[in-house]
Amino acid sequence: MKKAFIKFLCILLCILIPFAAVISAVLLMPSQFGNTFLGALSLKTERLYSIDEPKIIVIGGSSVPFGVDTKLMETLIGMPCVNFGLYATLGTKVMLDISRGAIGEGDIIIIAPETDPQTYSLYFNSESAWQACDTDMSLLKKIGSDNYDDMLGGAWKYAVQKTKYFFAKEPLDPEGVYNADSFDEYGDIIYPREYNIMELGYDPSLTIKFSSDIISEDFIDYVNEYVDFAKSKGAKVYFSFAPMNEDAVASDTDIEDLEAFALFIKEKFDAEVISDPNDYIYLGGYFYDSNFHLNDAGMIMHTANLSEDIAKALGKELISDVQIPDVPEKPSQGGDDEDFGYDENEVYFEFSEVVRDGEVIGYNITGLSELGKAQNSVMTPRAYEGKRIYAIESGAFASENAEEIYITDNISSINDGAFANAPKLKKVHILAENPDDTTVNNVSMGLCDGMAEDARFYVGADVYYDFVSNYFWGSYADKIEKE
Repeated sequence: MKKAFIKFLCILLCILIPFAAVISAVLLMPSQFGNTFLGALSLKTERLYSIDEPKIIVIGGSSVPFGVDTKLMETLIGMPCVNFGLYATLGTKVMLDISRGAIGEGDIIIIAPETDPQTYSLYFNSESAWQACDTDMSLLKKIGSDNYDDMLGGAWKYAVQKTKYFFAKEPLDPEGVYNADSFDEYGDIIYPREYNIMELGYDPSLTIKFSSDIISEDFIDYVNEYVDFAKSKGAKVYFSFAPMNEDAVASDTDIEDLEAFALFIKEKFDAEVISDPNDYIYLGGYFYDSNFHLNDAGMIMHTANLSEDIAKALGKELISDVQIPDVPEKPSQGGDDEDFGYDENEVYFEFSEVVRDGEVIGYNITGLSELGKAQNSVMTPRAYEGKRIYAIESGAFASENAEEIYITDNISSINDGAFANAPKLKKVHILAENPDDTTVNNVSMGLCDGMAEDARFYVGADVYYDFVSNYFWGSYADKIEKE
């Protein structure tokens, strides 16, 4: 009996000690994620809860801080405005949940998720939620109680990462627009974004499709319950759309698809639809670094567009006119004369054409050739038939033999599922020194779909923290290792 009790105590300690370590890491260590894009959640929440008078609240993902100038919107409509979008990896539900306690009489709430299955669902990422609460743990109380089990399950991974950064004395501090310092007191991004910086003018890894299939039934039910709650507080909820890069819209999309999509939303959601999705498809030159992120000129245009729709819904007219900026021109790049001659690695791959204005400007990798499928290790080519290689498409590395892959820095984007059906693949070396040079899809979170569970991405030791804190790559931080 005594031995059994001692054994029980040992087992209990084995459970409690790791749990205590998690709690200690979460509560006692200084913030390690406060400078990241997610770190801005506390600032946005503070502003939301600080306004007692009737206000406009725009809720969505990162298209909201990249696309809505709330100071301008206040000027146009004459009401305080709150920019309450942040990051698709948090999920739309988190922003709706946190906003509930701030809803008051006369509030106008605009729900405008990005056109993607993830943002039109109850998707919840506990690791991102922990990181977003890292500077202010009181935010945890505002997350929906139905996500507490997920939060508990994600605490360990969050604590491990936080501990690693703490002892390395490397709190995440990303460069550029994805630092928390990019936000002003309104929660708007003020980091300069002069023109479209995407290699092709759009992100080919994220095609925008207008289909009712991307909207989950439980999301519809949740939003409708949220609308009822808002009404009980004397508020009104409207539905609008995120800005969308016309070059990223599926090529077979027609006006009937847009009309059917809008009609489905009108029929299923209890929030009045105040916008036409066709009016929110903008020229590619107005975007910045993703198919939903606008540059400075695009932000002004979108804010004016959305403000006009809100004003019409309220039976008002805009207080003042807005001069819509012309499409910004991308400056010519001095290094465009780079030689894209023959690359010996091209024999290992198959390709598809990248066409712009009727001209083939380069190629994407679609798969391995028969010779490539026989290799244990392959490196992506820089060129094919004298033109640049831009992207890697889904299933491109399917092979029974591939164990190691090197992704050269000319690859501007990697599609979801690129490493699927390669059971022996363990190492993917990303050779780009700047994570923004080779981007991945952090909205659908599908980069690792079909990838071997123990496969990892390897980056240079000197850029490791740049990758794990990056807006696009950060969602896959637990899969990233130093070379």
